Amino acid sequence: MRNNFVRKTALLLALLMLLSVAVFAACGKEEQKDNTDDGKWHLPEGDGRESTPDGLPEDIDLEGYEASAFYRYGDWYNFYECEGSIDTGENFNSVYQAVYERNRSVEWRLNCKINWVPSNSGDLGETASQISLIMQTMEYYDFINSTNNTMITHGLNALLCDLSDTEYIDLGQPWWWDDVNNALSVDNYRYNYIVGDMHIVNFMKMSAFYFNTELVESMLKKDKDYLYGLVDDKKWTIEQLYTMVRTLYKDTTVNPDMTNKRDQGDVFGMVYSESAETVNQFVFSTKVAQNTYERDDNGVVTLKLRGNEDVVRLVEVMRKLYHESEGSWQSTGFDGNMIKEFSEGNYVFFPQRLSAAPSNYMRDMKTDYGILPYPTLDEGDDYVSDIQGSSTSLCVQGIVELEDNLDAVSAIIEALCAEAYRSTTVPFYELAMKAKYARDDDASRMIDIIYESAHKSFVIEYGSYASGIMNKMGNAIMSNSDVTSMIDSIHDAAQNSLNAFIAKVVKES
Repeated sequence: MRNNFVRKTALLLALLMLLSVAVFAACGKEEQKDNTDDGKWHLPEGDGRESTPDGLPEDIDLEGYEASAFYRYGDWYNFYECEGSIDTGENFNSVYQAVYERNRSVEWRLNCKINWVPSNSGDLGETASQISLIMQTMEYYDFINSTNNTMITHGLNALLCDLSDTEYIDLGQPWWWDDVNNALSVDNYRYNYIVGDMHIVNFMKMSAFYFNTELVESMLKKDKDYLYGLVDDKKWTIEQLYTMVRTLYKDTTVNPDMTNKRDQGDVFGMVYSESAETVNQFVFSTKVAQNTYERDDNGVVTLKLRGNEDVVRLVEVMRKLYHESEGSWQSTGFDGNMIKEFSEGNYVFFPQRLSAAPSNYMRDMKTDYGILPYPTLDEGDDYVSDIQGSSTSLCVQGIVELEDNLDAVSAIIEALCAEAYRSTTVPFYELAMKAKYARDDDASRMIDIIYESAHKSFVIEYGSYASGIMNKMGNAIMSNSDVTSMIDSIHDAAQNSLNAFIAKVVKES
């Protein structure tokens, strides 16, 4: 996904460097000058990630510039991406501290101040409305960091700066996520939304498929090595999952009134939510999501769902998995409730995202669990890990350029992502995700596969401008209705709507 992410030796060296640094409060530039020979900012010495240079001038000085950064309220966004924390008590978190220190390092290096401003609430709709109002009234913020589903689907592109040609942002650097940024670009030329290593929430929004090790052994009569072997041999397919799940069911006495009848307290092969979201995660995490559109060098997007054989085959196997399987259970809960139920031993397999692993339920889960990428449509297919729409990206209002502040803001953005690459990513990816939350070496290896196969689709991200055609696939699968007829009925309208949106953005930008 990005160049040379896995440099394990260098990463661990950087981690040791980070964790050996004493916790410090925000300090001024003068205080830290004594740590250098000439009073200027310097990269730490050493090899690998921690000493990777950026293109910012060594003597850059923003002369105390105060930048205001708006972000969607919520603990994940606050602690993992924006403000961080230096709590040294029982709530100590090395990632929170790394984010805090990242900010202080950038502020000292550039001689600036970053004021992080949370949204009024973490509610999706309210935050989206607040961002839209900010744009429309030209309320000033130097940059906005928020979830894609609070920004991208609201027609804001024409009001944003193109970040591909600023003074200091270099999208060719390893801390920028090339594939993701290309998927978020409307025309392959303008980059209004960008994603870099500061966007740690994006790691957690990648598709991840969990299994209960004990239930795999007792009910499936397999072991975790068998499942990991399927992944390694590229035989981990949705059809293979169906053959395992279809009869994986155990009646319990949790609800005595429902004995001999399937109910919420029984043990099932797999769970999915009552909305289409977990179904969509399957659809989006296959080659189908990659092959439902084409984009030419001019940014013209052509939908390719009508007559797409892969779409038909995917729908068929998904129908079997959900509607012809005793072991599939539609939970009345959603996300948190399903994570809790999985941790209590109600499901053998649990399709979710990496964000489930750090949850309190999974951390306290007494039975071992394993982590897999999502299954593929065909044997031999490459794995695809969809980065869900509640992942984050960054944008800059057009008013910033009008106020002649874009150079300063672009320097801050570049420094934040460069410093995150050098210090913040290490404790999160290596220490938290791969060491703390993966319970065996193979699960840690699976997280590498998930990360390297992370994917975003333009048609999914801008789905509201394509008549929601991809989401409606999931709804059709959930309702066991004819997906082909649905696609035929809206395909042309979806294409026309998408064309109009792209043309409007290109014209107004």
